[in-house]
Amino acid sequence: MEKFNLKKGEVQVLDQALPKELYIALLKTLPKIGWSFGWNTPSNPNQRYWHHEIGYGAKDNVEDVSEKILKHPFKPFHQYIDWVKKNIVNNESKIIRYYLNAHTYGTDGWPHTDSDEEGQVTAVLYLTTQWKKEWCGETVVFDEKGDIKVSVIPRPNRLVTFPSNFLHSPRPLSKVFEGLRVVLVLKLTPY
Repeated sequence: MEKFNLKKGEVQVLDQALPKELYIALLKTLPKIGWSFGWNTPSNPNQRYWHHEIGYGAKDNVEDVSEKILKHPFKPFHQYIDWVKKNIVNNESKIIRYYLNAHTYGTDGWPHTDSDEEGQVTAVLYLTTQWKKEWCGETVVFDEKGDIKVSVIPRPNRLVTFPSNFLHSPRPLSKVFEGLRVVLVLKLTPY
């Protein structure tokens, strides 16, 4: 695969992002990890969803959490960081947040930013074996006026990157969706 050309200030989508073996290894970790329910977005503390912490970096963190990531028992999470540093950013980039979020029908997302700082990038990898458009659950990124700038369907092995200070949200899932919409989220300082 050719190195992804991360463009400052843009929303970008990369399909079939990861090597198949790494993507499958990440999928296989999902039933084994300890999910906790009750995570929320500070802009709406009443809305709850599923979460699994990997790097233990808060929204305002600016320190590299790579050492904490290496303590996580599942090696595919370490391998994903290596892949990101080789194909998306560079080895000097800092990983400042790293976690899994998951939604079921009824656990709606909420518009939020991952950072208030310029120069940080959020990378969202969808971890699913399939997706149907009638399940909804898109990630939307809003423009300065509050209109939807980009809407991204959570397809298998799809990666979306955008500036962390862009307002965005996972959209509600359809009632016909009976699974778990899982995203692996990184916040990076590549610039």
